[in-house]
Amino acid sequence: MIDATTFVIGVLIGAALFAAGVALGWRWARRSGGGPPREQVLDLLQDLASWTSEVSGDVSKYQQELAQLGEQIAHGQNLPPDQLQGLLTRMMRLNKDLQLRLHDAESKLESQTEQVEDYLRESMTDGLTGLHNRRALDAELDALYAEWERKQQPFSMALIDIDHFKRINDTYGHPAGDAVLQRVAQLLHDHLDAAHCVARYGGEEFAVLSLTSPQRTAQIIDALRAAVAQTSFSHEGESIPVTLSGGVAGVAAGDSIGDVVRRADEALYASKLGGRNRVHLHDGTICRLVTQVPVESSPSGASAGYEAAEKEQLQARIQERLRKIVLDESRRMKD
Repeated sequence: MIDATTFVIGVLIGAALFAAGVALGWRWARRSGGGPPREQVLDLLQDLASWTSEVSGDVSKYQQELAQLGEQIAHGQNLPPDQLQGLLTRMMRLNKDLQLRLHDAESKLESQTEQVEDYLRESMTDGLTGLHNRRALDAELDALYAEWERKQQPFSMALIDIDHFKRINDTYGHPAGDAVLQRVAQLLHDHLDAAHCVARYGGEEFAVLSLTSPQRTAQIIDALRAAVAQTSFSHEGESIPVTLSGGVAGVAAGDSIGDVVRRADEALYASKLGGRNRVHLHDGTICRLVTQVPVESSPSGASAGYEAAEKEQLQARIQERLRKIVLDESRRMKD
């Protein structure tokens, strides 16, 4: 009788403790998405840990009492009925108290769920544009790189910059600049809805992570660039000219995350240096122009020759700058 009772009570209390941990853990993971908890939830979990420790101590004490009673019976001693009855009553009361505390904890957690979700959204969202922020981008980039290392799942990264944004702020004012950022963010969201992650990288720069090939990503970014160039931007009745420059790179064998970001940045720099309002793709060796830049008509003869030479010099400066970036990065990695 004592062995069966011990077993049943132990199972009941163990199941209750296990249910408490599983229920709260499952509810937290499902609701919060694994993000950082608010202080209220931390306080709640600390309370749970405290009373769970108390309950565990009580269970251990009662188990010891049961063991002592079992030894008394084994040695042929008479067992006072009220002693066993009192122990069982206290253990049943403990189990009931555990269930009540679990219910109370779940109620508190439920009441705080909306606040926690709001906090998590705010911590991963840029307040001005509503896009992902740098923290969210870094997390997604880490996840994609882990998949690349595990399963060789390729991904691409694009960096996009609003051309002459300082000039926009200086000419039309910072409220106008904020309005441009919000409108560009909306266009990015509309045109890149299939992208893995679209984020504000900082200032007037945005970043895009995509599971498509670098070539396809570059085409998509170039189509976005063209759409922005054709969009009418205005603030308080003033028309504001807005264009974008972009750079795209894909992950390759032997890459670190920094390598992917660096190549995308080099491609963006090539677009800036090449005249802006265009997109370059870094193919792992050089930056190639993706945008079909229209050939402007110009006088024949000496003027045409001068323009051709100027373009060659510009392209040479771009490649020299990129070569220097690569050399500097190589020296830094060796150091």
